[in-house]
Amino acid sequence: MWNLVPTWGEGMRRNRVPQGGFTLLEIMVSLAVIGFSFLVLLQTDGLNASRTVHAGKLLGAVHLAESRMEELFSKGSEEIISEEGEQEDGSYSWETVVSDTEYEDLKEVRLTIRWAEGNREEEYAILAYLPR
Repeated sequence: MWNLVPTWGEGMRRNRVPQGGFTLLEIMVSLAVIGFSFLVLLQTDGLNASRTVHAGKLLGAVHLAESRMEELFSKGSEEIISEEGEQEDGSYSWETVVSDTEYEDLKEVRLTIRWAEGNREEEYAILAYLPR
C-alpha cells in the first residue's frame, strides 16, 4: 500500500523558510525611521516654544497699549501730548505721537509699543483719531 501522508523528515526541514526574528538590516532601518521622527518632533517642539514666547510678549504689548489708550481717551483732547515712556521693569517702551490731520475737528494719535525679542526689536502700533 501507498502512504500518501507526508513525513516530516530531514529533507522537509531544509526546504522550510526559517522562523527566526528580524534581520539586522530591518532593525537598523526601523531605528533610523524612529530617530528621524524624534528629530522632527524635537524641531517642532522648539519652534512651538519660541512662538509661545513671542505670543506672550505680543499679548503683553497689547495689554500695555490698551491701558495707555484708555489713559489717553480719559483725558481731554487738549491735554493729550506726544510723549515717551518705559515700563518699570524695562521690558516694554512706548511712544505716543499726536499730530494734526487735514480735518480741523480731529487729532491723530499714534501709539507704538516696542520690546526686545532675541537680538531684534519688535513693535506694535495703534492709530486712533480723537475729536478736538
